[in-house]
Amino acid sequence: MNKNHHLLFGALLLGAGCDNTDKPPASAPRERSQIVEAKAGDSAPKPTAAETVPAAASGVVKAPRALCAGQMSGAGRSVAKKPVSQSVAAGEAQLPDALPLGGGYTWVNFWAAWCKPCKEEIPRLMRFQQEVAKASPGFKIAFVSLDDDERQLGAFLAEQTSSGLRRTWWLKEGKEREDWLKAAALESEPDLPFHLLFDPKGKLRCVVKGAVEDADLPSLKQLVTL
Repeated sequence: MNKNHHLLFGALLLGAGCDNTDKPPASAPRERSQIVEAKAGDSAPKPTAAETVPAAASGVVKAPRALCAGQMSGAGRSVAKKPVSQSVAAGEAQLPDALPLGGGYTWVNFWAAWCKPCKEEIPRLMRFQQEVAKASPGFKIAFVSLDDDERQLGAFLAEQTSSGLRRTWWLKEGKEREDWLKAAALESEPDLPFHLLFDPKGKLRCVVKGAVEDADLPSLKQLVTL
């Protein structure tokens, strides 16, 4: 068995993703406010390299996948709960200072306004939250932006309907982002989108790379009702 086969037990690459070459070019210096108003010893789960799965052709339904395959054993990894910046559209309430880890399973989606697959899966994830919470009370999905351009992020949130994503946690470029990703044993410049699953004790149990599909809903339900 060659080396690549040994690596396949880790995180799945689901659908298309955005690497950092897709980022828009740097713009003029921006203000770094903590809140963006849209009107302006533990074991760590290790994601592994695998071949990217091409996006399904139009009309073709992807087969269900086993999310987090090979990652759910062990104690998980502790990630300290500490304040995270946020971006909130005008008229929306502020989010809690820290990510809601613990008290139920938490699926954390990392995305950016410049990442097309990220934006395409947001409505799906919001629907997943409603469906999965029926089977696993306490389940929640937290969205975390890795945008560098606060204006682009704010504009995206402002464009969303009242039922869409109008507020998000935001790991700002620099020390805040670097420290958080390092604490979770993640790459400093990860490809987007990717997802983390935290258990009810707030331990990081799983890393999933790439966009999720409708066919992944049964697998997610099974994970959080073990």
